[in-house]
Amino acid sequence: MLAPDAEMARGPWSEVPSVVMPAGDASIPIGLLRDVAEAMLKLPGAKTCDAGTRRPIVGLSTEYCSTVYVAGSRDSLSWRVAEPIRGSHEACKPFFVVKDDDFPSSQVWVVGYVHNHPCAGAPSSQDLGVWPTDVLKPFVSMAEVRLIPGNPVPALFKNSAIEMASALVAERQDGTRLFLRYFPTGEVQQWSDVRARWVTLGICAPRSARPPFRSVAPECRTGGLRLLRD
Repeated sequence: MLAPDAEMARGPWSEVPSVVMPAGDASIPIGLLRDVAEAMLKLPGAKTCDAGTRRPIVGLSTEYCSTVYVAGSRDSLSWRVAEPIRGSHEACKPFFVVKDDDFPSSQVWVVGYVHNHPCAGAPSSQDLGVWPTDVLKPFVSMAEVRLIPGNPVPALFKNSAIEMASALVAERQDGTRLFLRYFPTGEVQQWSDVRARWVTLGICAPRSARPPFRSVAPECRTGGLRLLRD
């Protein structure tokens, strides 16, 4: 069920199981990314587009937003996703306050939000401003987690702060998906099924936009990033 028009999101979304904070990784886990992308892309209109133009269809194509958060105590945290908010064919406005059915507000920390791109379209210009675009050329963007910058009270897990990272789910033409994380410190990681862990592809630094103030892809230390092939 989609969240009603209100001032806060409701969670957790029953379609996306909560993921207990995994040992050895204090950032957004692969399990949550897989589950939320799968659930979001099944919503009505989430992948609807004009077959000829590959553009969203006004009134049919739909972008959705879900708030991403962690909840619990310092010794037991879980990653969660709130019920989705329905937007238009080209945008949605997420809530940044969550009412969780299992925890009081003092034990809920909002991390960011995830949104889809109808027609499996490429990331918007604003999205491209934080992602190394060269790794996406052979792919189409499916769902993206955007961070809320400057979270004043980061969640703690066993005395360590949650490591914030944006995340992107991209899909090949054959339907297989890849998962990327991008940290504010510059590390870009890809999930490897073969190695069963996140692998760092490189370190990329953001660059300031220049006139006419279009988004500029980050500059990577080793040039273009190479995706894993496994």
